[in-house]
Amino acid sequence: MLLMKAINIDYSIADRTLLKIPELSIHKGDRIGLVGKNGQGKTLLLHYLLGELEGSPQVDWWTQVSWLKQLEGRKDKGKSGGEQTLERLDQIFKENHPLLFLDEPTNNLDWNHIEQLEHQLSTHEGAYVVVSHDRMLLDHVCDQIWELDQGKLTVYNGDYSFYEHAKEQEKRQQQKKYEQYIQEKKRLEERARQKNDQSKKMRKPPKRMGNSEWQLGKNKAATKQGKVERVSKTLEQRLQRLEKVEKPFEWHQVNMGDGQTEEVHSKVLAILKDEIVQAGHKRLFQIDHATIETSKKIALIGANGSGKTTLVHHMLNKKDSLFKKGIEIGYFNQNVESLPEEEGVYHFVSKDSPLQESTIRMILARLSFNEEDMNKRIAVLSGGERVKLALARLLTRKAHMLILDEPTNHLDIEAAKALEELVRAYPGTILFVSHDRTFVDRTADHLWVVENQELTHFSGTLKEWQEPKPRQTDEYDQLTLQNRLTELISRISVLSPGEDKEELERQYQVTLQQLKESK
Repeated sequence: MLLMKAINIDYSIADRTLLKIPELSIHKGDRIGLVGKNGQGKTLLLHYLLGELEGSPQVDWWTQVSWLKQLEGRKDKGKSGGEQTLERLDQIFKENHPLLFLDEPTNNLDWNHIEQLEHQLSTHEGAYVVVSHDRMLLDHVCDQIWELDQGKLTVYNGDYSFYEHAKEQEKRQQQKKYEQYIQEKKRLEERARQKNDQSKKMRKPPKRMGNSEWQLGKNKAATKQGKVERVSKTLEQRLQRLEKVEKPFEWHQVNMGDGQTEEVHSKVLAILKDEIVQAGHKRLFQIDHATIETSKKIALIGANGSGKTTLVHHMLNKKDSLFKKGIEIGYFNQNVESLPEEEGVYHFVSKDSPLQESTIRMILARLSFNEEDMNKRIAVLSGGERVKLALARLLTRKAHMLILDEPTNHLDIEAAKALEELVRAYPGTILFVSHDRTFVDRTADHLWVVENQELTHFSGTLKEWQEPKPRQTDEYDQLTLQNRLTELISRISVLSPGEDKEELERQYQVTLQQLKESK
């Protein structure tokens, strides 16, 4: 059953075409995820279809639609952004219209509420279009992906994982086309060079031919030379007409490690023991014992209001007592208004960076700052671009550890995936807070979980943490071994009088092996 059909979608601002879509339709039961880079017009498309823009769009409707607008409801200062989003979603699902338009419905929601939204969408009997940067949500609730790029809409019939796989195939095809283009370009250039050389030689008499003999055969030589020059000109025209194919980006070209962080000889950067984390006089949670190990990528997760950001501030405020002496820490939060407005993009990121210029430029390119953006003033950048710039600067610093508070907020999917690669490639330690479950799963090798007013830690990925595991009953169960390992690391780092470091190291290796065998 057809719910909506639009034809000849055409929308421009000044000389920029934002939407150019011949036709699109939505049928009963369609579960559509609308994706694309920031600024490509995803929200604009919803406004267009619902008649919110100037002009007379050719759209036919055969149903009622509920619409969750992005950032809607924030005028209510008495409620948080998450509370307002939940209130509006609750209203939309109660309306139970056959079609839903949801624009960034996971904004400001914690994991529990995102999973609740997934359940509501999975059981919704109608159709919906979801604009979202949450890849796990799109994977769980969508069976069709609409990609908006340069005003054009491409439909992929599958979930987000299918879409990612299809994009990888397109990239491989692009690489093949690029290689064919380079091969043909070289072939034409070589043939053109050969014909030019041949033409030049025809202008001179052969070494064994006298001048009078050359004069007699000059006309004949000129005819042959003309043919050669025509072939050469044809080859040059073919070169000019040869359609250029861009090379796909290859991440392995980037090496972030050289000289970026000073070597840390200790296995542990910081120890948190018997710490009470509180907001004002309100106690949020307790940390019995936790360590930050060198080169680990630690995700700090928990419900909204549980105290994740408060813990970050707690650690920064007590840096001198928690961290080893001399440890350099870089910190990122969402406050990007204080960036130097008059500085250029490249100058801001490269200043005092130990990385080579080529690496810095490649990191910026991966975050969608192209060559023409290098000298742009920060003053003209959008909010999302400023976030990416601040992250780029931090990732190119000389620091032992980075602390990132919600680094994926305001990033489109492509930028979030690029940040994943940057985080994995970063040679130092990173602790980060994020509501992006895919980002956490693809980057973190340790988890700090805030729940029930306590902080617990897990050595492994998010997927491993979420897998149900039978409780071990012997004395060397995984939890006991992990706690024992943490205790030994702490004791090795700060030896008490009379303790034998070599014996503690031996116990550490034995315990580590037992932990590996218990998994």
